[in-house]
Amino acid sequence: MSIKHSLLALLADGPRSASQLQQQFSDRTQAVWPLNIGQVTQTLGRLERDGLVEVAGTITGANNRPAETHRLTAAGRELLDAWWTAPVHRAATERDELVIKVSLAAHDPDIDLIALLDRQRRSTIRQLRELNRASRSLDDTRTADRLQVERRIFDLEAEARWLDRVEALTNPTTPKES
Repeated sequence: MSIKHSLLALLADGPRSASQLQQQFSDRTQAVWPLNIGQVTQTLGRLERDGLVEVAGTITGANNRPAETHRLTAAGRELLDAWWTAPVHRAATERDELVIKVSLAAHDPDIDLIALLDRQRRSTIRQLRELNRASRSLDDTRTADRLQVERRIFDLEAEARWLDRVEALTNPTTPKES
């Protein structure tokens, strides 16, 4: 998750203090992804250092202490506009435990690969059923809760298809027929 871009997006509505940004982030994402105040203040410091935000003024916070508010600079607005228009590319994970486990099992004659795949598939299907049940209680709106559940459902469906594909592949220890 890009905290930097998230804070810039929240600042597009106007100046905010660190605690206001933290609260607004929590409200807009239904607290699906916790963001602590330290992350907010550190990120604001880097954004200010990089010329993307600037101090807009001071307000009295909920604790009756002065708190700086920040606003976007022209460079911050430009970076935010670029973020809104650019697609998100998910980085490939360096080490996927399931891929490693299946790869090692495929080369070990003492491991029943099909049984391993079946156990994983049953677990994946069980998780899918639980998420589908949970999704029935969510509003059919684009809330963070709904989006998170839907994303996980699609990821698990892809995992199930991948397990089927792995099962269909030739075992590396089995000689190919001529």
